[in-house]
Amino acid sequence: MVQKNITVVKIAGREYTIRSVESQEYIHRVAIYVNNKIEEVEKRQPNLSTHMVVMLTAINLADEVLKLKDKVEKLQRELSAVHSLLDEDDDVSVPSNVYDVSRRAQR
Repeated sequence: MVQKNITVVKIAGREYTIRSVESQEYIHRVAIYVNNKIEEVEKRQPNLSTHMVVMLTAINLADEVLKLKDKVEKLQRELSAVHSLLDEDDDVSVPSNVYDVSRRAQR
């Protein structure tokens, strides 16, 4: 069984005990990120209830995650295309006039 770390964090003025396989440092990093996002929403919309602030924060974070996932997928497709091109050009040699950075370090 994987041992879970117990970490106490403070988000939006309340303490939460988190049990996770992640390190305490990582959990604190996540909590700080979430807390900062909540504070951003509160500053923009100071008259909202705590529930609404948390809901808008969740929506904003989901938006961030989905956009980042789309970006990762796009980059993975581009990388696959580059690998395909490289596989097609395996027999192409690098011209001798192309500068090799590793040679500079040896001087």
